[in-house]
Amino acid sequence: MAIACGAFALFALLTLVSQTWSHAPGRALVEFDRALVYLLALVLFGSLGHNADRLGWMLRSLALAITVICACGLITRVLPHVWPTTPELANNRLSFPVTYWNALGFVAALGIVLCLHLASDGRERALVRAVAAASMPMLATTIYFTFSRGGIAAACIGVVTYALTARPKLLVSTAIAVLPAAAVSVKMAYGANLLATVDPTTTAAVAQGRHVAVAVMACVAGAAILRAVSTALVDPQLERLTLARHTRIRIRRVGWGTLVALVVIGGIALNGAIAHEYQRFIRPASPGNAADLRARLTDPGNNGRIDMWRVAWHQFQRTPLVGEGAGTFENTWAQYRPTQDFVVDSHSLYLETLDELGIVGLLLLLGVIVAVLVRTATRARGPNRPLYAAAFAALLIWALHAGIDWDWEMPVVTLPFFALGGFMLARRIEEGAQAKAHTWRVSSYIRTVLGLGCLLLAVAPAYMWLSQRKLDQAGAAFAQGNCAVATRDAMSSISILGNRPEPYEVLSYCDIRRDMPGVAIATIQKAISLDPNNWNFRYDLAVMRASAGLDPMAAMRKAVSLDPREPLVQDAYQTFRSDGPAQWERDGKAIADQFTTL
Repeated sequence: MAIACGAFALFALLTLVSQTWSHAPGRALVEFDRALVYLLALVLFGSLGHNADRLGWMLRSLALAITVICACGLITRVLPHVWPTTPELANNRLSFPVTYWNALGFVAALGIVLCLHLASDGRERALVRAVAAASMPMLATTIYFTFSRGGIAAACIGVVTYALTARPKLLVSTAIAVLPAAAVSVKMAYGANLLATVDPTTTAAVAQGRHVAVAVMACVAGAAILRAVSTALVDPQLERLTLARHTRIRIRRVGWGTLVALVVIGGIALNGAIAHEYQRFIRPASPGNAADLRARLTDPGNNGRIDMWRVAWHQFQRTPLVGEGAGTFENTWAQYRPTQDFVVDSHSLYLETLDELGIVGLLLLLGVIVAVLVRTATRARGPNRPLYAAAFAALLIWALHAGIDWDWEMPVVTLPFFALGGFMLARRIEEGAQAKAHTWRVSSYIRTVLGLGCLLLAVAPAYMWLSQRKLDQAGAAFAQGNCAVATRDAMSSISILGNRPEPYEVLSYCDIRRDMPGVAIATIQKAISLDPNNWNFRYDLAVMRASAGLDPMAAMRKAVSLDPREPLVQDAYQTFRSDGPAQWERDGKAIADQFTTL
């Protein structure tokens, strides 16, 4: 526990210190706040005494929370008139309430793994088994509507990992109750093609949604009933089934041997198909029917991820030891991207860490993740094996999924890993009233000290939150054309935290609207000093200089070098170059006036 927490504390410290060599110190502080939250989760849950009973309650609570989240999200898709939501980016993919479809898909996958355990563990009450089984058709349907291939893969890997690691006796009865219901539910959802469009609230789509809602509720009820019946009739027979130790070992060896043989034979038989699909992954063709999202479920394309990973890897090779600084991948991508795709994160925790914090940062982070996985795996034995196997499967799929998406930036996905990981690293305690009383007296002092430490550490995130709140208010006022309020709130944001460039950008555009281009130039130069490799502020400087009747071309050329594929930059560059000095002031003011959001 101490080693893992120490490594993570060093990782968070490296994130904070990276602002000293980063070209964007404000972003390093944001990344430090995020790492600090995860560190506190690891430490606080690691301070709790660990035993199987508490782990059981933790997994039940997590499964319940996930079920509620996914149920809320699914309602907004199949019954939008009951729970209407505001259309968002990629509205054809379910993302409510976590705001990102792949994150919701992973959350549902995590729920499936946990519910499979709860439905298959003979020590759980009959009601818990039935409720867990009932949740799985709904969770599977939620994953489908996210169209998240990563979420589907995580669910499959998690289920297989749990089955092989836990080997629960009641897995067969659970599968009989759950698989038909989940298959029917997903099949009905697949047939509702209008729910996979950018406008799933049309009259025809709502009608399809009602049919899907009825089907899902019927499947939920059917799974619950079948699991309740099998609990009463089948589970007692399976629980009484015992095999001699040498028989179990023989069956296990035969099973693993059969699995390996099937994999090898399948690999040989499908060699051509695998090679073809691999080529489709690394060189995806243009989608034949981009409007039908159902086609992406069988499309192995990388969705631009290889380009992101390649840019991150090349930047790591330039600064391999400690990276460019936390939060700088966005600028790196803008400068070296091969496409016009706008990306903030590299969609891989490990490659982005290499890019931003170098090999030192990656080793510290991997030390924590590996420690959690190894400790959990070593506890997956004995009578509590299914319980720890479920925790291991849940932790493993997060570690894998974080390598292909930006889970690190989604606390709803990552906080459970560090909370559960900290608990798995915690000191084991005996179960019993006397032991619990002693543990409570000891751990209460530890938690008191940690609580006081958390209050002190919370100062940095509190400053960031207050600064961001004022910045958001300034942006909203600017969008409404109220520069008086926007200026006041931007100045408040700067007074709270002065190393962020965004408030200065708001001030500079308000200065232009007040016809004070000289002040605007000085203000945006302050923003540039806080993030010199950001093309936005170089572009802003060119606009400010043009508005003052000054030569904007040096700033425009710098903006082009920092993001050569940005259409906004290219258009302004061509405008200023073709019009000449006589029209710079007119064009600069026209460009500045067209912005309502920054």
